[in-house]
Amino acid sequence: MKKLLFSIILLCSLHSAYSQVRFGFKGAPTLSFNRVAGESDTATFSANGVGLRYQLGPTFDFEFKENHFFSTGLLFTVKRASHLINPDNQIPQQASTNVQYLQVPVTLKLLTEEVGLDTKIYFQFGGTIDFRTAEVNSDDNVVQSFNFADANALLAIGLEYALGIQTKFYGGIFYQRGLFNIINENIYEDSWSMKNDILGLELGIIF
Repeated sequence: MKKLLFSIILLCSLHSAYSQVRFGFKGAPTLSFNRVAGESDTATFSANGVGLRYQLGPTFDFEFKENHFFSTGLLFTVKRASHLINPDNQIPQQASTNVQYLQVPVTLKLLTEEVGLDTKIYFQFGGTIDFRTAEVNSDDNVVQSFNFADANALLAIGLEYALGIQTKFYGGIFYQRGLFNIINENIYEDSWSMKNDILGLELGIIF
C-alpha cells in the first residue's frame, strides 16, 4: 500500500512538473558579424563586414512563477568568422569561415499581462554556452583552429500570441554579444582576438 501511494505521489509530481514545461521550436535568420582587435609586427587585423546566417532548434521554458520562466534549448547556430588582414606593404586580404555551434541558452524569460487580445510582450535575457561542432567553407589560411566553446550575453524582446490553450506563436528580435576570443591558434605569434556577435529575427511556436 505504501509503495502504491508513493508511486501515485511520484506520478502526480512528474505530471505536475511536466505540465509547467513549455516545449517549442524556433528558427531565426541572423546577421553575424565580428569584433576584431590586435596586431602583429607585420600585419594588422580588422572586422570584415556582415553575413546572413541562421539558427534553429527546440526550446524549453520552465515556469517557476506565473509569467516567469527559465528558458533554454538546443540550437544549431551558424556564425561567420571573418576578418581583414593588412600585411605591411602588401595588398589587404579577406578571409572568412563558417563556424557551426550547438548553443544552449541559459536565460530568464518574463511575460507581461495581456496587452491585446491573447497577446503578451516577452523579455528574455541571460547568456548562452556554445559548443563548436564544425568549421566549413573556409578560405582562411591565418586562423588554424577555433576554440571548442564560446559564450554570449543575450537580450531579446518580442510578442507572444496564443493560438489556443497550449499553442502559442511568438516573434521578436534578439542580440547576442560574444564574450570570448573564438580563435585558438593562428599563424601570427602576437595575439589578436575575434569575438562574434549576432542580431536575429526569431520566429517560433510553443506546443
